[in-house]
Amino acid sequence: MNNRLSLIFLLLILPFSSLYAGPQKGQFTLSTGTTFTSGDYDSPHTTEMLYIPVTLKYKKDKWKIKLTVPYLKVKGPQNVLRNIGQVTENVLDPDSINEGLGDIDLSVGYRLLYHQKSKTLLDLTGKVKFGTADEKKNLGTGENDYALALGMYKLLGDFTPYATFGRKHYGNSSRFQLNDVFFGSLGLSYKASRQTSTGVNLYLKDKTASTRSNTRQLSAYVSHKLDSNWKLLGYVLTGLSENTPDLGGGFSLAYQFK
Repeated sequence: MNNRLSLIFLLLILPFSSLYAGPQKGQFTLSTGTTFTSGDYDSPHTTEMLYIPVTLKYKKDKWKIKLTVPYLKVKGPQNVLRNIGQVTENVLDPDSINEGLGDIDLSVGYRLLYHQKSKTLLDLTGKVKFGTADEKKNLGTGENDYALALGMYKLLGDFTPYATFGRKHYGNSSRFQLNDVFFGSLGLSYKASRQTSTGVNLYLKDKTASTRSNTRQLSAYVSHKLDSNWKLLGYVLTGLSENTPDLGGGFSLAYQFK
């Protein structure tokens, strides 16, 4: 196995040996929602994407495991991939529509440190994106991708500034040439009340090829707890670079099992 992927696989495997260890009971959350984006990706044609994920999250002690199975629908020239941007200038049919299973994601997070005095938290997250989306329909690359990221959060009363930094390895696709990239984010969340919070996030990523631009995307959200089990979240986003959608938005609805 490639050495740079070994740590990610180890991070993904370790929690399963400790999920049922100890008396503390884990916590399950099931969520779904919809994200719609639209953009021209520096081309004469518009690409629209509809993304509907179903996510199961399990949290116990310092561990957090998340599995996402999505449906994806793409309307446009079919030369744009979700979370990558335009991968080729070839346009066969600018109005074609393809849909089906998207790429399944599995991520595992571990809280490395929480310093009580400074109220600073560090966590490490490994992620595998399985290439389950049909590459023949241009819904994905058809290859597995791997990522590892470190996050730091600082509690300042009702405000929480945070930053993440990571590295992503793209699978070797026979159709698309994608370079491994560094990525990161800067954000700020605000707890307006016991039920409601809001925040903004700036996401940055290296260019996946010399002919493509860096990724810069800005988003904002509002989250509201409907009761002790249900949570509703709405968000909007805009791209600040050529390989991101011009506009987008969506919502998610989550149920936390007691």
